[in-house]
Amino acid sequence: MNETANLKKEIRRISLSLSVAAALVSSVIFKDSFSSIGVGILIGTLGGLIGFNMIVRMSESIELYEDASKAGYAGYLRRYVIYALIFGLSAWRGVNVIALLAGMLCHKASILLYVFLHRKEDD
Repeated sequence: MNETANLKKEIRRISLSLSVAAALVSSVIFKDSFSSIGVGILIGTLGGLIGFNMIVRMSESIELYEDASKAGYAGYLRRYVIYALIFGLSAWRGVNVIALLAGMLCHKASILLYVFLHRKEDD
């Protein structure tokens, strides 16, 4: 297994662990709103993971494009359209939008945690 596959696998594992922990904490704090808040955290994390996988896939193939900046902008546009669809559909179905953002932050925190755990110390 190459280094990128290990990175994606570990970040995915950390993201899901953080989001499940956050969803469980929210179920204790907001007992009556778990379907809105807990599910929102999980959906937000999954949206973050989708975007992360799109970024990794694009970065692995960017050298194949003749105009890399155009491909990069197209990738940004696709990701943000997907984020808007996820947030819009979830909000329309009654999911708490703040919980969606918290789920995205769980994913971002997992990236920072991965970097912190795998940093190389200067000798």
